[in-house]
Amino acid sequence: MKIRDEYADWAASYGKAEALTRIYPTEKTFLQKVFDKYQVKSALDCACGTGPHLRLLARMDIEVYGSDLSEAMLKVCRPQLAHSGIRATTKRVDYRCLEQAWSRQFDAILCMNQSIAHMHTREDLLTAFRSMHARLKDGGILIMTSGTTHLTLEEGRRFDLVDNNRDFTRILVRDREDGFQTYHYLEVYHSSRRDEMVTHSVRLRIILDDEYRELLDQAGFSQVHIYGGFDMAPYDRKQSRRLIVVAEK
Repeated sequence: MKIRDEYADWAASYGKAEALTRIYPTEKTFLQKVFDKYQVKSALDCACGTGPHLRLLARMDIEVYGSDLSEAMLKVCRPQLAHSGIRATTKRVDYRCLEQAWSRQFDAILCMNQSIAHMHTREDLLTAFRSMHARLKDGGILIMTSGTTHLTLEEGRRFDLVDNNRDFTRILVRDREDGFQTYHYLEVYHSSRRDEMVTHSVRLRIILDDEYRELLDQAGFSQVHIYGGFDMAPYDRKQSRRLIVVAEK
């Protein structure tokens, strides 16, 4: 499947407000515990976007690398890294074929915030997981996070106010059908400098615990741990609002 860059026209405003790029202290604590456990010294964020996790990991003294399918997102990411004084190699590459950009292997690969759900078929998911597996050192780990769980799907919440400040409002509308969710973001600019509405949409596959386990096992991962939160509590289909995967090579 050829993937259209759904962020080409969105990258410049994607991080305008913090909600889509914010990293909470609980996530930092979780990552630190996992990195300590697996002795992670180097990490690739293979869907780095505008680079929030690259900046976080660099501050944790991890050797960081980033890649993304969207050149538009990387064009936003690179000057932000430079402004923060972070030296990180970034490349444009589809995470189904990471070997085209990266010959080295890493202690950890990250694919955060539901980024893997841009893969719409099981074949593409399996190809991506095999590519990630191949770029990990023996004993390395793949980390993925998602806010789509059995509980959130059952609740069926359709609208969310994502950002709201004096000059800018962002509203999320979810449409669900046939194993997919389409996220529509309505951005409202309301200042003396800019007064307009803009929409952006992304279509994401719904991936839950059983499918993660099955595909990661097929991709060659030896152990798959699935948590329901950054407190590392086990994933609970009736209670968890996050689905966090740590897969060991």
